[in-house]
Amino acid sequence: MDIIIVSGFLGAGKTTFILEFIRRYAEDGERKIAVLVNEFGDLSIDGEVIRKGGLEVVELPSGCICCSLRASLPETIDMIYKSVKPDVLLIEPSGIATPRNVLVAIKKCRYAEKYTIRPVIGIVDATVFQEFVHEFGKFYRGQIETADILLINKIDLVSNEELDEIEKMMREINPQAMVVRTQYSKFVPEGGEHVGEVDDKEFSVEFGIPLESLSLVPQKKFSRRELEELVEKLVKGECGKVIRAKGFVECDGLYMFQISGESYEIREWGIVGQGVENLNPAPKAVFVGSDLKVEELKRVFGSKKR
Repeated sequence: MDIIIVSGFLGAGKTTFILEFIRRYAEDGERKIAVLVNEFGDLSIDGEVIRKGGLEVVELPSGCICCSLRASLPETIDMIYKSVKPDVLLIEPSGIATPRNVLVAIKKCRYAEKYTIRPVIGIVDATVFQEFVHEFGKFYRGQIETADILLINKIDLVSNEELDEIEKMMREINPQAMVVRTQYSKFVPEGGEHVGEVDDKEFSVEFGIPLESLSLVPQKKFSRRELEELVEKLVKGECGKVIRAKGFVECDGLYMFQISGESYEIREWGIVGQGVENLNPAPKAVFVGSDLKVEELKRVFGSKKR
């Protein structure tokens, strides 16, 4: 079983990469792909996005792979190998998990000798790279250092001069990695294996600022314009510093919103009854950031804290 770790900070474009990978390799039906999703927060959002493509998703409970749940990761990988029997397992750790600790966990698998670790993918959001590399220091750099292939994503949203500076800084952090500039994480790796040494030393998670997560179940129905105004309010910091947010809310139908730094997206999700690709999840939302204004978020979403 091939294992591909898709790492990157909150909102970098990991799920988009996985969906692109699926489109490229699952169309011919010759390779069976499984996806292991782990999220920071009590409610799963990425799992719903990936499941929309009809894939089987094995989701871990709340927490990040690199800390409270690392003991269960080897058992989960072995279970997927024995029960699902995929040709390729894509692991999308939480945006605050380190790929190094995932590699350590794979070494502890019962069937580790049956697994081939393909190049580790590291994705960075070009729009917030300069801010995050300073704000999250050692941890953010650690994600970059472990990758074999580094994707500078969202290149359409920054200038060429800034892209050159980002690439220069990334090459200083990890001179051995291949650096690729992308939009919508459109890159699919071809062969190869992870080249870095994997020891048994786990990487401690340290952040320059304290991060917190909030999971809500929205009970309010919005108009499209109301939802846009609310998301813009979150981006401006009126409910605390929201680094990453995503969720499903009721408008005229179900809509998905997501926030990454100062950018956001709102789109209609689909129609119930049109096949697996349009299965509608229940309304839910997850926010990650610092100094979150919990009561205000609960009020504007008409929600109780999960």
